[in-house]
Amino acid sequence: MSKQEIQEVRKHQIIKDDEIDLIALIKTIWEGRKTIYYSVGVCVFIGLLIAFLSPAKYTASATLLPSSEKMSNNLGGLGALAGMAGVNLSSMMGQSEGIPTEIYPQVINSYPFLNEFVHEKFHFEDYAEPISIYDYVVADTIPTLGSQIVKYTIGLPWTLKDAILSSKDELEKDIIEYGVLNLSEEEIIALDVVFELLEVDVDDKTGLVKVSVEVDEPLLAAQYVQNAVKLLQDYVIEYKTQQVRENLKFVQERYVEKKEEYEHAQMEYFNYKDAHRNIVSERMDPEFQRLNDVYDIASTVYKSLAQQLEQAKISVKEETPVFTVLEPAKVPFEKSSPNTKIILVLSVFLGGFIGFGIIFGKILWNNIKKYFN
Repeated sequence: MSKQEIQEVRKHQIIKDDEIDLIALIKTIWEGRKTIYYSVGVCVFIGLLIAFLSPAKYTASATLLPSSEKMSNNLGGLGALAGMAGVNLSSMMGQSEGIPTEIYPQVINSYPFLNEFVHEKFHFEDYAEPISIYDYVVADTIPTLGSQIVKYTIGLPWTLKDAILSSKDELEKDIIEYGVLNLSEEEIIALDVVFELLEVDVDDKTGLVKVSVEVDEPLLAAQYVQNAVKLLQDYVIEYKTQQVRENLKFVQERYVEKKEEYEHAQMEYFNYKDAHRNIVSERMDPEFQRLNDVYDIASTVYKSLAQQLEQAKISVKEETPVFTVLEPAKVPFEKSSPNTKIILVLSVFLGGFIGFGIIFGKILWNNIKKYFN
């Protein structure tokens, strides 16, 4: 190694005797400043391309406050004392007002919820009339004329193969009942679209639930959030009131049956009584006594069911959870992404990091080459 090369190595030797030479470090960075400028410029240019060419996204959200848990009346003052001590006796004794907020994300990502959501109609900018997400996905998957030509020319062998296999599968589906969900390709695509759209954040401390959506249409984002909140409320209400609604349905069916029996027994009893009004021994008549007993029993059962029916209706009202929408869904006016400022800042940092890496990489590579030579 020549004397000049040795001096060059020492000149760029930043670490000397286990210490960092700041002067050598600054000189090395200053001499490679053009590399840093070029690197930062290239990264900023790429960042601007990303910022201006990426489709604009708009975010809409809504904040919910589910009804708080209610304490059983039998607890009395014990419930209040337990609440002051930080103990939730209502949840321990099964007296919660609805589905725990912690599982709201699982509720929204469940198949029943997503399947109902994809068939709700929304106003898309490309369509004059509101359509569902499923119909929108199906419209996007309709093959174009060019793809159809390719399908029946170059891809004809594969087209015939797929047709034969699909016909066999359809025949098997007609013969065999699997008893499980068998979704079509369009349904899977639609469910995936909704699955990626809806986001649910639950604040464990306050219990607030935030539902947000980010799409490329501001009006559509607000529609998605508003509909998701409504479906979530309906789902929680249906879950919480399922038992009392089943009890109401049962009582109502029995009430209708006993009402008919009561009216029939009443009609027979009073008709018989009117027909034998002038007979002195009417109260000694066994038929009269039988009709009277039947009427009394039917009347008692009917009145009891009427009371139970009203109580069941009240129970449904009492068990129905109440949601408070603290922040309703609004149509966003400013795009949420891409964020040009953040992209530029990250581009500058990335460009500087790459520039420094190139400078020190060159020095390390030159030193390795010189030492090996």
